[in-house]
Amino acid sequence: MIKKCDVIIVGAGVIGTGLARELSRYKLDVVVMEKEPDVGWGTTKANSGIIHAGYDAKPGTVKASFSAPGNKKYEEWTKPLSVPFKRIGSFVSTKEESQLDKLEKLMEQGHENGVDKLEIIKDKARIKDLEPNISEKVEAVLHAPTAGVVAPYKLTIALYENARENGVDFFFNSPVEEIEVTNNSESDGRFAVTSSEGEIHGDYVINAAGISSGKVAKMVGDDSFSIFPARGEYHLLDSEIQGYVNKINFPLPTGDSKGILVTPAAEGSIIFGPNHQPLEKPSVATTRQGLDQVFNGATDLFPDIDTGKIVTNFAGLRAKAGSDDFEIGESEAVKGFINVGGIQSPGLTAAPAISEHVIGLLEEKGLTLEVDQSFSPSREPIPNFADMDMEEISEYTDDFRAAKEIVCRCEEVTRAEIEEAIERGADTLDGIKFRTRSRMGSCQGGFCTPRLVEILSDELGISPKDVTKKGDGSYLLDGETKEG
Repeated sequence: MIKKCDVIIVGAGVIGTGLARELSRYKLDVVVMEKEPDVGWGTTKANSGIIHAGYDAKPGTVKASFSAPGNKKYEEWTKPLSVPFKRIGSFVSTKEESQLDKLEKLMEQGHENGVDKLEIIKDKARIKDLEPNISEKVEAVLHAPTAGVVAPYKLTIALYENARENGVDFFFNSPVEEIEVTNNSESDGRFAVTSSEGEIHGDYVINAAGISSGKVAKMVGDDSFSIFPARGEYHLLDSEIQGYVNKINFPLPTGDSKGILVTPAAEGSIIFGPNHQPLEKPSVATTRQGLDQVFNGATDLFPDIDTGKIVTNFAGLRAKAGSDDFEIGESEAVKGFINVGGIQSPGLTAAPAISEHVIGLLEEKGLTLEVDQSFSPSREPIPNFADMDMEEISEYTDDFRAAKEIVCRCEEVTRAEIEEAIERGADTLDGIKFRTRSRMGSCQGGFCTPRLVEILSDELGISPKDVTKKGDGSYLLDGETKEG
């Protein structure tokens, strides 16, 4: 395959899909190349889902310039895409009055960064009114009402679906192997990007490759930054204790980390984490020492929380650049190559503002942006049976026979939802999981996995033993059992 386009985006995390969706507003041919079988399977899927207020980033950094503006744009992204986003606010807590100056410094940084409505609360009764189950030892908090939570994988899937509907081409299982800079005005674009899918030619390349962004930059001779991966580990609690925690809760930050947070997730559960572990090589394996650190940090803020409700743990990776800042801009090594690298926290928060900035940069560098009048900003989500009232359930089950079959008992996910997820592009167990929440409940797939394998097999027309958890040889079954 050889394809010509205007813009090639490398990476389909929240940054890559966000850029693809925003570029689809214009009359452009846009291609996204992703090494994984689905969107958002790198840094995006394994984080706390926090939309930070913007006080933490040091004023003058690239992070600071995008964090508060990104926060303010979140409704512009989530509402038309029907993605749940909740401005629940955040606390930074201290148990020592002697640490009040640190809260004041964070508030000053926030004001300098353009964060609204910040306040320091020292009235214990008011703290308890806002967060009833927080430790009695908390003396004061920095309250940031504009902070919020979103499901990062749901947002990324929605951006992908909307971009695809508006004409963007996505190529999965397509790790970039080589980027040739042609520098020939008569060629099919300035860049020739090679993957296992073939060769794609484009006038501009956006490097949004997350952990691999330093490696991709070096393919065009740009060694201006390198990525040093860091792992963060988490505990996830059952949604049965939804409501025990009201806000995003941080301790005072350290030099390396914002600290072990305790927060409601956008979809109802509670998350503890992350810690910060620099790595020589990327790894999402959890460790006993790391998980204990997360556990102890969380219970220090919420000592009475029911830790028996922990249903699973996981780890995610941060794409930390040597500068410890975002690396955003046109490469000095070659024109038309735009780096969007080193996107660690608060990258999810900053994503809408980063997209706007990069599109403006592309226009400045010569890309013609003609508005496509056929662009549709909206995207309908998969119907969620668990959130329906009785009238909606009656209508839904009348319309869809498969809606009467509950596949995932914990999250009340129907076969109709599973089938629609597959129709929209899910061809793995994890693809279904992130679209429908099946296998995210108390049993973590103990009951529904066999049914999901059967449904994937039926809908895709493949053998059950060819069904994978997340592609790349992650098979569950080896073959059929023999009688006798």
